[in-house]
Amino acid sequence: MNEADALAGHGRAAGYWHFMRELMRNPRQIGAMCPSSPFLARRMASLVPRGDGVVVELGAGGGAVTAALLNQGISPEDLVVIERSAALAAHLARRFPGVQLIHGDAAHMSRYDILKRRPVRAIVSSLPLRSLRTPVVRQILDQIALLAEPRTVFIQYTYALRGSGQAKAHGFECDEAHVVWRNLPPARIETFRCPPHPTRHGSRRAAASRLRRDRRTAS
Repeated sequence: MNEADALAGHGRAAGYWHFMRELMRNPRQIGAMCPSSPFLARRMASLVPRGDGVVVELGAGGGAVTAALLNQGISPEDLVVIERSAALAAHLARRFPGVQLIHGDAAHMSRYDILKRRPVRAIVSSLPLRSLRTPVVRQILDQIALLAEPRTVFIQYTYALRGSGQAKAHGFECDEAHVVWRNLPPARIETFRCPPHPTRHGSRRAAASRLRRDRRTAS
């Protein structure tokens, strides 16, 4: 085993340990019994289109998908990782020092300066949307709608193998779905694409209107 392989193996082991510790602390927020397998991570990364703009990863956990995205050829400067857990964010910063890491909440990601300066090519999410509260899920999907540009791709996996479009953000269309059987448990990857048509702007305005209404209600 060469040094690079040894370091990669150490990073995976450390990621697994941090993931399991956070799972014990907050199982609802983690939403999975095991980290994403390399098979799931590679399949998600392969669905990211080539082109300009940043790739945003939501809920990176121990870094399995982050590593797959980098191995797919996405440069660290083009990868923005948002992780809510302080412990997992610290681990990710050590494991991937060149990546644009934000210790923050996906429900507020349109506020982050780096995502205001550059277009978003793809959003890759490992968030447990089915286990989060409905208002939180709606807020995250509205944030995705605010950040999206024409042809932005949104990639989300779920353990529900049936059904489709559960995580569709406003203005996106269902594109394709893939089941990864070599994951524990098997997972379904759904991809959604933002088409280049005029109704896109109406969807962005609707998302912004909902966010303003939610903030007034919360206050």
